[in-house]
Amino acid sequence: MKKNMLLKVAAVLTMLMLALAITVVPGTAHALITGVTIAPGAGQSYTIPVGGTVDLTATVAGTPDGVDPLTYSWAQNSVTNVSLTSTTTAATTVRGLVPGTTTRLTVTATDPTGPVNVTNYVDITVTAMTLSNSTLALNGGATQTLTVNNVSSGSTTEWTTSNANVATVSAAGLVSAVGAGTATIFAKNTPTVGSVQTAGCVVTVSPIITITPATQNITAANTAGSIQLKVEYGGDLITGASTVSWANSNATAGSLTVAPTAFTVVNPTTLTCTATFVSNSTGTNASSNVTATIFGAASYSSSKVAAVNVRTARYLTIEGDATLNKDDRYGDYTLTLHEANGTVVSDSTSTAHWSWSSSYLSVSNAALNADRAKMTNGVAKIQLYARYNTPSSGTRVYAWINSDSGNKVYSTVVISGLSSLPQTGQDMTMIYIMGGGAVALLAAAGVWYGIRKKRTAA
Repeated sequence: MKKNMLLKVAAVLTMLMLALAITVVPGTAHALITGVTIAPGAGQSYTIPVGGTVDLTATVAGTPDGVDPLTYSWAQNSVTNVSLTSTTTAATTVRGLVPGTTTRLTVTATDPTGPVNVTNYVDITVTAMTLSNSTLALNGGATQTLTVNNVSSGSTTEWTTSNANVATVSAAGLVSAVGAGTATIFAKNTPTVGSVQTAGCVVTVSPIITITPATQNITAANTAGSIQLKVEYGGDLITGASTVSWANSNATAGSLTVAPTAFTVVNPTTLTCTATFVSNSTGTNASSNVTATIFGAASYSSSKVAAVNVRTARYLTIEGDATLNKDDRYGDYTLTLHEANGTVVSDSTSTAHWSWSSSYLSVSNAALNADRAKMTNGVAKIQLYARYNTPSSGTRVYAWINSDSGNKVYSTVVISGLSSLPQTGQDMTMIYIMGGGAVALLAAAGVWYGIRKKRTAA
């Protein structure tokens, strides 16, 4: 019995000693830090430019022992990409040094009483500088401002050009197109700390080439008209040494009596070349396209076209919808009678005639079609409805007045998005010619073919 009592007393004393060790004597069991978090400063992120910074603060979770202070240690997997203001405190500032890199920063918090260690990490990305544009296409005389992005405050940017004859740049990044060709604009950014960066923008400058007048009417026989080709901001592509070639598409309308091959230098940025077109000696109505082709440096060439209309007598024009489809199947067409000088004839007595392929078009039910044969103050109108798709070359709507079918005019119409023309073994093309009350239906060839095919099959 005495022995059992001694055993019970020993057990109680052991428990008391353990409780005393836990409560009074510092030990590992009392250290309760369970983790550590890392947070950036307000409004900051883990992505920074070269020379830029982010403030990091490590905060432990749980309750430290309190006897000895916590210690912190920061480590990085690369010592060249970023720098730290401190590696032994809870707070540190990271600065980016090398663009295009990502560095892992690991913090270890230690409660030395335990000791207990807890760790965490973040990845810091240092971004490279960029330009607002990597390429620019400008016409001569135009300007555009380039800006640098992903650079740190306090850094400086220097701008330069590879070819000042093509494009110049101001200290603020304003690019000015001064001549045709290609140049590279460079931006060099220098941060207070870290790598110097350079980025470029390829600028392509196009010359301004005009031909005037783009369209002209000559209203008398054997009469001259001038056509001027002008080049502005020719730069490296079109210089005073460049040449010009002229071509006349219709000798019936007239001829080029003066067609110089060299430019006249008006000023450092402007060149001109002027040709003379003389209308035919008979005064016959005709039109020609006069083409001026420039041959510049490095196999560069460019062409401009001017239309010359010789109008010594009245003439017709037709205007209307050039394309029809499933969403817009109605085409409106206007026939106009002009005086030689281009003014509209006040004619309300002539009869307008229209023709088209009924394989592709039909007359719509628009009210205006009731008067499609009437010229009113020199104008007649018609509305047609798209039936089937045309070939890519389209189909034509023809018009003329009175009995003058030899001077008909036409408008080309391309129809898409509908069904294709049925293939029945019979030619479905039917030409309607309408003038006043006359209607002619021409389908004899197709009917004959269909009858012949049926007899052959029999």
